[in-house]
Amino acid sequence: MPQVNDTVHIRLSIRGVAGPFWQTNATIASVSGTSLLLDGFDRQVPAVKSELKAAGPGRWTLDWEVKRRP
Repeated sequence: MPQVNDTVHIRLSIRGVAGPFWQTNATIASVSGTSLLLDGFDRQVPAVKSELKAAGPGRWTLDWEVKRRP
């Protein structure tokens, strides 16, 4: 289970385009039930535990798909 201060590797991709267009790391700031907040951006970002995939002790990956590149 994700814990506070665990590292999350985030990959952003666009449907139909091979590979991520942006990657970064964030830290889990808080965990509450099935929700968590990620720290490491200009503000905390919410996420859902079920979106995380284990990548080792204290490490997680999170793949988000966006509709179009910002």
